[in-house]
Formats: sequence, C-alpha cells, structure tokens
Amino acid sequence: MALLDAILDASVVFSFDRSGFERHAQRFVAADTRVSMQGKSVLITGANSGLGFATARALAALGATVHLLCRDEGRGRAARDALSKELPSADLHLHQLDVSVLAEVRRFVEGFKGPVDVLVNNAGVLPDTMTRTAEGHELTFATNVLGPFALTTALLPKLLVAKGRVITVASGGLYTQKLSLPILQGAVERFDGVVAYAQTKRAEVILNELWAVKQPDITFSAMHPGWADTPAVQSSLPRFYRLTRSRLRTPDQGADTAVWLAVAPRLAGKSGLFWFDRAPVSTHLARWTKESSEDRERLWRLVEQPVR
Repeated sequence: MALLDAILDASVVFSFDRSGFERHAQRFVAADTRVSMQGKSVLITGANSGLGFATARALAALGATVHLLCRDEGRGRAARDALSKELPSADLHLHQLDVSVLAEVRRFVEGFKGPVDVLVNNAGVLPDTMTRTAEGHELTFATNVLGPFALTTALLPKLLVAKGRVITVASGGLYTQKLSLPILQGAVERFDGVVAYAQTKRAEVILNELWAVKQPDITFSAMHPGWADTPAVQSSLPRFYRLTRSRLRTPDQGADTAVWLAVAPRLAGKSGLFWFDRAPVSTHLARWTKESSEDRERLWRLVEQPVR
C-alpha cells in the first residue's frame, strides 16, 4: 500500500486531484478538528468565494469569530449573508479590503480593534495581462505577496499577544519555478500570468519559512490545496478547468488543510512548514528550483521596504 501511495503521489495528477484527497484523508486524525474555536478571532482574506469561503464556513461552524476580508463589498456581503443563513448563530464580520493596495491594508489595521488568533492569507489573483496598481506594483505580486506581507507585519502585535497562527494558501504551481525577483516585480519582456502566479507562490513559501525564524512565538504555515473547483480556477485557467473538472476537489476538500492548520492543537509551534493534505511536504521537487540564501534575503528586503 505504501508503494502504491508513493507511485500515485509521484504522478501529481492522482495526488492533487479529488482521488488524492480521498486517499490521503484515510490517515487524517478526526480529533484534530473536533475542537471548539469559541473565543478565537480569525481573519480570512478573499473570504467571499472558493477556498476562502469554505475556510470561513468551517471555522465559523467551530464557533470562531470570523472576519471576512473581501475586496468587493457586494460579494462579501452576499457571502456573509449566505453563511449567516446556513449558520444562524455564527459570529461574522465583513470588512472591505483590497490587499493589493498597501494604503488600504494600513487603513484596515488601524481601524481593526479586536484580537487576532488566526490570520489566513488566502486572497490571490492570476491575471492574464500585465497590470500595475496605483502604487506601482505588479498586480499579482501586490495581491499574492506584498499585501499579505504588509497585513501580517501590521498585525504582529495582536498575533504575538495570542501566540497566534498565520496560514498562507499557496499552490503546487510553485514547483515549476525558481525564485526570480525580476519576474516577481513584472520586469519581463512578455508577461505570462501563470508564471507570475507560480513565482508569487514560490515567494509565499519562502517568506513563510523566514517568518518562522524571525517570529518564533507565532506559528507560520503554508499549504497548497491541490486542484480544487473554485471560481478562480474556472475564470483564470479555463482550459485547465475544462480538462480536469471531473477530477477537481471540492472547495471544502481544498480548504481542509487550512482549516486543520488553524485549529489542530498539536500544531502549535510547528512553524515554517509547507503542508499538503495535513502532511508536511518538500517545497522543491527538482534541484534546479532551489534559491540561494542571498536571494531569500533579497526577497525579504524587497517586500519589507514598501511596508516600513
């Protein structure tokens, strides 16, 4: 059985798809998520649909106070209303926040008065054309990396009080890329949205590791959800969606590891790891994708400078 699992996992398709989740779920410890989150405050970016919505629903069902951080207020309101209808006793709060805009991140944190036990950096974009924000940053980088870094940095005092957890929703797409700071910043002759997205996911995982060293009193985790059927996949990767839709995971399956990382008591202090289906996995499948220690520090300085 172990040999068969290894073969199927090496195939990628039969690991990242729904059958991979169902196979991996046989080793899950049910008690890990049979916990009460009463009195815990959770912030989730991109919570209005897909993995973010599934994560919000699962944590609200466990009793957490859930803050939905959404770029589009109308969609956020619809998500909150849907959750309230399904979970009438849920403690839900909607906040309009576009994490790609650093000024909005600062505004949000200045106005947020509550505690923070868990921050889920889930919001992400995969545009097919080069776009820069009003602040001059390439949109994919600003949304997926720079904004979440700024949000995490600004919330550190609250997270430290709670000895909290920060969870980053990454992607298996990072396995195709070696960190490139020029590509991250959009310094390319021809923009490739899939490459830009994968680069941001590589950066997210590296920053997760660096955060764990720099802030040992907070548990930092990155995870990838496998191939899940979400609105973002449907709109950003239509060809991939058409080819794989019969094999895609449900949003709940894709969000499972993020929920587990937020609640499982035995994970406190297990920081800086990259998780897939509740198991730590390597951040590299090929030697050529490994970055240098110098590039890791350059990445930290790149995201730190605009946030100061």
